[in-house]
Amino acid sequence: MLGSVSLAPPGSSVAAWWPAAGVSAGAVLLAGGPRRRSTVLAGVWVVCLLANLLGGRAPAVALGYSVANTAECAVVVVLMTRLAGQGRSLRTMADFSRVLLASSAGALVAGGLGGLTAALLTGGDLLLSWRAIAAAHLAALLVILPLFLARAGVVTRPLWELVVQWSALLVVASVVFGLANGLPVAFVALPVLVWGALRNSLRTTATQLLALGVLVSLFTAHGTGPFALDAAGRAVDPDEVSGLVQVFLAVCALTVLPLAVTVQQGRDLLARVTDSEELFRHGFADAMLGMFILRCHDDHPRAVELNDVACRLLGRRREELLGGGDWLEHFLQPGREEVRAGLLAMIAGQQRGWRGEVQLAGDPSRWLELVLSPLRRDADAHMFTAQLVDATEQHAARRVLEASLAKERDLVRDLHRLNESKSTFVSSVSHELRTPVTSVVGYTEMLMDGIGGPVNADQRDMLTRIRRNGQRLMVLIEDLLTASRLESGTSRLELGDLDLRTGARDAVDGLHPLLRDRDLSVELVLDPEPLMVLADAAQVERLLANLLSNAVKFTPDGGSVTVTAGRAGRLATLAVADTGMGVPEDEQDQLFSRFFRSSTAQRRAIPGTGIGLSIVRAIAAQHGGSVSAVSKEGIGSTFTLSLPLQGAVTPIPPALLPLAADLAHRRGPLRPHGQDDGFDEGDL
Repeated sequence: MLGSVSLAPPGSSVAAWWPAAGVSAGAVLLAGGPRRRSTVLAGVWVVCLLANLLGGRAPAVALGYSVANTAECAVVVVLMTRLAGQGRSLRTMADFSRVLLASSAGALVAGGLGGLTAALLTGGDLLLSWRAIAAAHLAALLVILPLFLARAGVVTRPLWELVVQWSALLVVASVVFGLANGLPVAFVALPVLVWGALRNSLRTTATQLLALGVLVSLFTAHGTGPFALDAAGRAVDPDEVSGLVQVFLAVCALTVLPLAVTVQQGRDLLARVTDSEELFRHGFADAMLGMFILRCHDDHPRAVELNDVACRLLGRRREELLGGGDWLEHFLQPGREEVRAGLLAMIAGQQRGWRGEVQLAGDPSRWLELVLSPLRRDADAHMFTAQLVDATEQHAARRVLEASLAKERDLVRDLHRLNESKSTFVSSVSHELRTPVTSVVGYTEMLMDGIGGPVNADQRDMLTRIRRNGQRLMVLIEDLLTASRLESGTSRLELGDLDLRTGARDAVDGLHPLLRDRDLSVELVLDPEPLMVLADAAQVERLLANLLSNAVKFTPDGGSVTVTAGRAGRLATLAVADTGMGVPEDEQDQLFSRFFRSSTAQRRAIPGTGIGLSIVRAIAAQHGGSVSAVSKEGIGSTFTLSLPLQGAVTPIPPALLPLAADLAHRRGPLRPHGQDDGFDEGDL
């Protein structure tokens, strides 16, 4: 700072420029953190005060100028940090704009406070002092502050060029500003500075700018150079000299610094592009996929780059694939034209990519999965990337899978036809059996009534057996017909009001023939309130009869059967619980299937056909209800019928009965226990 005071031209009230302003602002910026910056800022004030005192200025004047310098630093630091974070960057033109704004604001503050000091304490002109101080500080900030902000860049250039360029700058500055002549040739230094800005790093350019400023100030302070003398060799007014030096330095800074920043940005961008290109090339060459870069002038793409994997996939040499022909000729139709259509759609902006399978022209047994993506558009062509994966095995596996699915669909159709044929057969046979069995039962009853003559005791016992088994056959036939009608959707409901308690009571009353010669206890528990449902009474009676007959059949003597009618929310429920043999857990999810019989029933040779519970499920679904079961082998089973209370739900239409029955079966694990009435071989 003492040197800055001594740089003032003889007779001038201010220095030509004030390097201490740039050094002070740079030091505060580098301090980092508000507390450290405050400490450094206080140090700047002390150093400025001492420098002005040692420079021969009065204490009051020194105090005024030190306050101006300190305020300038504070303004520069605040604007730099508020506008650019830490404020230590000079990499882009936006950074340079911030430096220019902060330097201008700081210089104006320093000029204003310094001008007041000069006007009040030394009798100087306020406006002239303000202008001179502001210009001096602006020039110093623009020349010196970039040194603290510019990062050290690595610029590859010959050492001799650097030496020559530095030498040229020093020689030109010494010749132009060191000779005792007033020729206006100060501009000669600018081409050398521009040369450095184009070829050097930003920090080197800032250093050369500082060196030029020091040389210009020293020579001008000694009365030489184009700013100290006019064309006739006479001395120029000292204040005018200061202004010329300030303008020259500001012009140099505003010329070479933006240029150097722009060049450095270009170098950084080129380095990033080079790194990205190198990374892309490594990824491209080392990719596990076949990779092409395609150039498409029209609808005939041509390969301009590829990797080794692509050569192996297409089975061609690199030279053949880069030969300039239509790249799509390597694939067979119709895939070739599909790819071409995808390329044209991407060129037209209708889609962002294309993916599909293509067949190799050189080896039709080979299939490749191809993915096309747009890269960019050159001046005369569109660029695309093509990724290839060998899909021969996947293609063959898919063909096998498709064939298997086709066979499975055919098998399912055959099974449906077989099931329909089975249902038709069962229905036809049942109809055909109904008439003769009815005749057998009818004539048996006539014989028992004595119409054919007297019947002795042995004959009556045989006729009783015939009638009982004939009636069982009729029940079986009716079950088969009912199941067929429910499955085909031809069953029609005759809906009416039904108190489920009455149905339960009637079903229990109907058990008396089955309870003869049996040691079973039957208990009926009814809800005190009516359980009104909208139902077909005959169908509900058949459902309850199947449940109760199963409970009696699969419960040994000494056991019990409990029938409970109640309600659960908006549902009427009827539970049939027994203490019978139960069902193994691994079989419980099958027992609502038609013709299924549990292993316990088969081991104990309990007669039955396995159709009753499927009828129970279908009738419940037909009424918008459900049936569930809980069973444990050796302990017993509980079946629960749930039907909507009257007005809660509409019964299912007959056409949807097969689907409804199937859904009811799938809705949860249904756990019934045994099977229903069937033909009793023991009675024959």
